[in-house]
Amino acid sequence: MTNKQIAGAFDELANLMELHEEDDFRIRSYRNAYLNLRKIDRPLADMTDAEIKSIKGVGPAIAGKIRELADSGKMATLEKYRAQTPPGVVDMLEVNGFGPKKVRIVWKEMGVESVGELWYACNENRLVEYKGFGLKTQEDLKNKLEYYLKSRDKLHLDAAEEEADFVCTWLSGRLPGAKIAVVGELRRRCAVISALEILVAHDGDMAPAFDGQTLNLEEQKNDVYLARLENNTQIRLYHCEPAAFGSKLFKYTGSTGFIDAFVKARPGLDFKDLDSEEAVFSKAGVPFIEPELRESGIDIASPPVNLIVDSDIRGVLHVHTDWSDGLHSLRDMCAHAQSLGYQYIGITDHSQSAFYANGLKPDRVLAQMEAIDELNVEMAPFRIFKGIESDILNDGALDYDDALLEKFDFIIASVHSNLRMNLEKATERVLKAVSHPRTTILGHPTGRLLLSREGYPLDWEQVFEACVKHKVAIELNANPYRLDIDWTLIPEAVRRGIPISINPDAHSKDGIHDIRYGVMVARKGGLTATSCLNAGSAEEFLKFR
Repeated sequence: MTNKQIAGAFDELANLMELHEEDDFRIRSYRNAYLNLRKIDRPLADMTDAEIKSIKGVGPAIAGKIRELADSGKMATLEKYRAQTPPGVVDMLEVNGFGPKKVRIVWKEMGVESVGELWYACNENRLVEYKGFGLKTQEDLKNKLEYYLKSRDKLHLDAAEEEADFVCTWLSGRLPGAKIAVVGELRRRCAVISALEILVAHDGDMAPAFDGQTLNLEEQKNDVYLARLENNTQIRLYHCEPAAFGSKLFKYTGSTGFIDAFVKARPGLDFKDLDSEEAVFSKAGVPFIEPELRESGIDIASPPVNLIVDSDIRGVLHVHTDWSDGLHSLRDMCAHAQSLGYQYIGITDHSQSAFYANGLKPDRVLAQMEAIDELNVEMAPFRIFKGIESDILNDGALDYDDALLEKFDFIIASVHSNLRMNLEKATERVLKAVSHPRTTILGHPTGRLLLSREGYPLDWEQVFEACVKHKVAIELNANPYRLDIDWTLIPEAVRRGIPISINPDAHSKDGIHDIRYGVMVARKGGLTATSCLNAGSAEEFLKFR
């Protein structure tokens, strides 16, 4: 198991124990274990028992549970509480913002044992009769439940990519000589993947691909195989002859709307039995269209060209260090970015209002700036820019006085609190922040968390107008849990001349690598290097403001 999975097991255990009203001290110890274990760089499975016990907050009992998980993938204590809890109640604990105490009330006092039942109870106004639930809370919960139900069984882009890589490797070993390719939403680099689809071109029988455990066949309809991984992820496999690989790769990659429009525009042409996608486009008489662009509404005759690629990104902006809530030091984050070949980095720890993230008070801001000055001398010609991720306060103001704001090289302005805003309030708040003369980039503009929390609504016409007027870039937050701004809005931003900044929102060295997910979805929006703020040089970045 990975460190993330091991840490997650302790988080789940703490929630289940709180649900069952167990000892508060043990619950706190497991929550602390979750927080501490996810910060460990070295794989826990590779550590000795003594090394595990030396981790902050890890005593002999927790160390033993870590060893259980690392060796077997299971923890007896966690399995005990899972067995005591109806599966639907466990599901309720996954609903964002609905904690164990409230879950216990609806389970024990109302007899509700599934997310669907809970939604129905909200719909019938049953929750308002119980302590801690009012009409407003009930309505908010109902919206969260609807979002949860709509998002269930979907995958973030990074998780889908990891699962697909595993399946492709597995199939290659079981079906020697087969051509194997990811298709569907993952190949189009959608932000959320609702179905994991893989194409297999193979002369022989598909039976060796399924062993009943690692990959279990559930259903077959002609050349479509529905299977499930051991972790319950569903896989859809398409089987074809090698001679038709190109035709099928094209067919199963594009959205239904894209494929229908492509074929309808060329009546009489047959795109069957072609061994490459290039042959498909050649036969159609149009240039090759990148997989990311094969969505409904694309101009097939004149698609965007020269899409941005990973190597175009020259600077890493939106980076957190252990000065606020990052895992690694200022030096480590800078050195890692430099080792990856980037020319500059923008440090943007949290501002003072983000007390939950150890936000920087003014004296700590100045101290960090001194540390950056020293590192700039040491690491030249690599450049380190002094930035901040300033909270956009409830009234739209930035988080420090103007005298301190003037000292930063750049400022990312982001909303982190009071997210339940209507269209008018959210737009007004963002517009005021954008209009501040020191704002450089509007950070994760809708505040969404994919598969967990919908973003607040914005009047994008007004936001775009303000960004143009005040010369503010818009962030494409590359964290695969955000990917915010949505790719569908990128073409209009670019048309208006608003730069997009592909930022990792990195809270660790590994987080810098998330830039690649931002590039993936930026390509869906037709973004080129010329319209990307951090694809320019350090000098060009400074000139933007």
